[in-house]
Amino acid sequence: MNIALWILTTILLSVSFIRDKNKTITALKKAWNKMLKMSLLFIFIMALFSLLIAILPPELLNNYIGKESGLKGVFIALGFGSVSVMPGFVAFPLAATLKNQGVPYYIIGAFTLSLMTIGFATFPLEKKFLGIKVALIRNFLSLLVSVLVAIAIKIIFGE
Repeated sequence: MNIALWILTTILLSVSFIRDKNKTITALKKAWNKMLKMSLLFIFIMALFSLLIAILPPELLNNYIGKESGLKGVFIALGFGSVSVMPGFVAFPLAATLKNQGVPYYIIGAFTLSLMTIGFATFPLEKKFLGIKVALIRNFLSLLVSVLVAIAIKIIFGE
C-alpha cells in the first residue's frame, strides 16, 4: 500500500509539473515550509512529553492508573495521553512498560489511543492549519473513541 501511494504521488506530481511547472514548484516550496514548521513543533512537543514521563516515578503512575483505579484511572490516562499527539512507535513501547508495571489493558488502551489521537498541546497547530471547528470536532471524536475503546477492552478482557 505504501509503495502504491508513492507511485500515485509521483504520477500526480509529474502531471502537475507538466501542466504548470511554476505552480508546482511554488506548491512544493509552500508544503516544505509548512512541513518544516510542523516538524519542529512536533519534535519540541515529543521532547517535552518524554521529559515529563521520565520525571514522573513509575509508582506514582501505578497508584493512579493501576488495577484498582477503575473509571478514575481511565480518565487520568486519557488526560495524560491527551497532552500531546505521539506516533505508535513512541506509544507502544510506553504501553509495554505500563503493562509490565501491572496497569490493566483497558487503561493502557485509553492512554495509548488518546496519546496517538488527541493533542491539547498540538491544538493551536491544528487550529491554524485546519480551523477551530475541525480541530475541536476531531479532538472530541478522538476522545469519544478512546473512551469507547477502553470500555470495549475492559469488557473483552474482563478486567
